[in-house]
Amino acid sequence: MHELIEKIIKAQAGFPAAQRLVAAYVVDNCYQIPFLSISALAQNIGVSESTVVKFCLQMGFPSFAEFKKVFADSVHSELVMYNKISEGSSKNEESQNHFAKVLEESLGNVQTTLENPVNTQSLEKLLPMMKKAKNIYLFGGRSSAFLAGYFAHALQYLGLPVHTISGGVSDYYDRISLVTPDDLVIVTCFQRYTSLTVELVRDLHSRGVPIALITDNGPSPLYAEAEVVFHCSISSQGYLPCYASYMALTNAICQAAAAYFESAPAHVRELEQKLLRLGVFI
Repeated sequence: MHELIEKIIKAQAGFPAAQRLVAAYVVDNCYQIPFLSISALAQNIGVSESTVVKFCLQMGFPSFAEFKKVFADSVHSELVMYNKISEGSSKNEESQNHFAKVLEESLGNVQTTLENPVNTQSLEKLLPMMKKAKNIYLFGGRSSAFLAGYFAHALQYLGLPVHTISGGVSDYYDRISLVTPDDLVIVTCFQRYTSLTVELVRDLHSRGVPIALITDNGPSPLYAEAEVVFHCSISSQGYLPCYASYMALTNAICQAAAAYFESAPAHVRELEQKLLRLGVFI
C-alpha cells in the first residue's frame, strides 16, 4: 500500500482534474478505502463512479475491487491493538524473551532513524527556522501529545521561546489562532493519524505558518503541509509502537540546537543554578 501511495503522489500532477481529486482523497484517507464501496467513495469525493474506475485503470488496476484489495490487505496486516495482544507471546514465555525482543526492535528503529539521510538534511533546515521563529509551538494528538510535551520541555532548557499546544478541542483552536507566519510549529504525528491534528495543521499551513513534521515512514497525510519532515521508525511486534527512535531523534535535535544557539549554554547554567538554590533537586 505504501508503495502505491508514493506512486499516486508522484503521478497525480499529470491526472485530469477529477482524477486528481480521487488521488488526493485516496492519499489522505488510505485506511478508509477498504471499508468504502465505489459508490460511497465517489460520493465522498464528489465525482462519478466512472472517474474512480478511470483512476484505477491509470494506476494499473483493471477494476476498483483490485485496487481496493491492496489497501484491504495492508490494513489487515497492520494489526490493531487487540489483535496484536491476542497474537502476542504466551503468558508462560520468560520475561527475558520480552526484553530481548524489545531491545532488538528499539536498537533497529534508532539506527534506521538516525542513519536516515533525510533526517540529516532536515536537521540542517530546521535549525535556521528555529532561530528565525518568534515563537516555537509543539503539539501532537493522543499519545503524540505526550511525546511533543517532552520535546518541548527539553527545548525550553535551552532558553528558546517554546510553547505547547494542548487542551480540549476548543482550546486547540483557541491556541492555534494565536500562531502567526513569524512562528514555527513542530508537529508530532504517528499512525494512526488523528483527524484533529491533520485539520489543525492544514489550517496553520493555509495561513502561511512554517511546519516541521516528525512522523513515521507511512503515507502521512501531512507531508504536503510541512517544509521539513523527519522520519521515525516505530515498528513493533507489540500492541504499542516503539518510540525509542523518537527520543533519540529529539535528543539529537536538542544537542544540535544547544550547539547552534550561542545563548543556550549560559541559559542552561543559570537555570541549573536557580533550580539548585530553590532546592528542586535532592
